[in-house]
Amino acid sequence: MGPGRIARLTLLSVISIGLPALGAGCQGADLSPSRAASPTGSVSVSWPGHATPDGGERDATMPASVRITSPTDGASFVRDTIEASEWVARVAFSVTGTGVASVDLVADTDFPLGTIDAAGMLTYSFHGDGARVIDAIGRDASGTEVARDTLSITITPPVDTSCHAMLDALGLDWAPASATQGVVDPVRVQPLIHGVSYRYVSNTSPTAMLMACDLAPRLARLSDLVSEYGIDEIIHIGIYNYRCIGGGNPDTDGCTPSQHARARAIDLHAFGLADSDVEYSTETDFVITRRSDTCPMASSSEADRILKEIACRMYQERIFEIVLTPNYNSDHRNHFHVDMTEGSMFLGESVAGVDPAVPGLGD
Repeated sequence: MGPGRIARLTLLSVISIGLPALGAGCQGADLSPSRAASPTGSVSVSWPGHATPDGGERDATMPASVRITSPTDGASFVRDTIEASEWVARVAFSVTGTGVASVDLVADTDFPLGTIDAAGMLTYSFHGDGARVIDAIGRDASGTEVARDTLSITITPPVDTSCHAMLDALGLDWAPASATQGVVDPVRVQPLIHGVSYRYVSNTSPTAMLMACDLAPRLARLSDLVSEYGIDEIIHIGIYNYRCIGGGNPDTDGCTPSQHARARAIDLHAFGLADSDVEYSTETDFVITRRSDTCPMASSSEADRILKEIACRMYQERIFEIVLTPNYNSDHRNHFHVDMTEGSMFLGESVAGVDPAVPGLGD
């Protein structure tokens, strides 16, 4: 994304030093186009005597001030970290201030990054490239601006934006695969991904997986997600299968290819708990429910709840564009079908025993 394009920021964390942090920014929001850098420097505001705009008292010898202590003005940051399958630049901002109750950090005039105390830090992830102007606005207890500091930074693209570079940045063990029918940029990924092993349902041990390169970062995100539930194994029913949705040959039958034909989908059968023989199975633990197409889905047991939470989070956190649950139809009673269909977001559910045909959805 070039300097003239809109950039997006994602709040990573707010770490306060001193008083508790007073607020946080929004995730996945857009910034306005960059503008020319403003002069930098701490701006102090004081009033005659001890009066303040809100009628309080202020020591006239201690004018309010705020200063961005890090990063330095004009610093440059490379988008060299992977978050949510995208290259980002993490930038940590720290401020100090006197005579202020809180500090708002704002990018490009009007995009709020967050609010911290007068000696705090927050870290943001920049998704776009170009110059950014950052204002630190010190406010008194009533919210009135009493001081300001400004600096500019520049976000630059990574040297290598390829999918292969992304797999390296994610720490995956992979290698290019030979040409495979229907698959763009095939790779073979070893089955341990961020501490979670991937095992084909009929195998006794994990094996390497053939897939399109752009599926691998999604699996890294999936591994991070299921790890939160103490899961360290995903039992699947396959990734690559050169066929149409519902069956047939894409080359001869004039049908819509499945995302499995592109190696951009995976069927998730069960999830194994670490240090245990317990598995949460979509076939035996997922309880069919009535149609809702919204989350959360009703659950009737701990295993059912976790399975449905995982399905909902894969959908809500945009790990996959399509999530078909065992509710969807009889062909999906024993797995979650998840894929990367562009321009689609669908959490598939149906009334128990009814299998509606929804055009364009993969299986």
